[in-house]
Amino acid sequence: MKGTYPVEIRFKDIDLAGHVHNSVYLSYFEQARMMLFAEFVADDWDWKSKGLILARNEIDYILPVHLGDKIHISIECDHIGTKSFTLSYRLFSEDDNKNQLVHTTGRSILVCMDYNSQKTIPVYKEWIEFLEIL
Repeated sequence: MKGTYPVEIRFKDIDLAGHVHNSVYLSYFEQARMMLFAEFVADDWDWKSKGLILARNEIDYILPVHLGDKIHISIECDHIGTKSFTLSYRLFSEDDNKNQLVHTTGRSILVCMDYNSQKTIPVYKEWIEFLEIL
């Protein structure tokens, strides 16, 4: 199962070359990640004691994205470690024949964190099952 989420391109995302500026892609990945978390993290989750800290981001730019493009981001979980997990992203659009055109790929390493104690903690048992099927 892959999580796939639409992303809205805003006019302010476009640079002078007429495509989405490279700095905006991390924001797109974050938007999709938050939509993913909304699917399996309870509304009353205590983010202070069971939080996340972003340890690493990677982006590969393949094709430019333009203002009129209809884009989506698919997310997969590549790895679940003891205290961290890795999400990979694929930002794509579809051509007239419904073929997916991959514009950008990326990945993030997220570490589970207790902000009260300022220490990393094991990946949350409540999340592991969902991440395993992602």
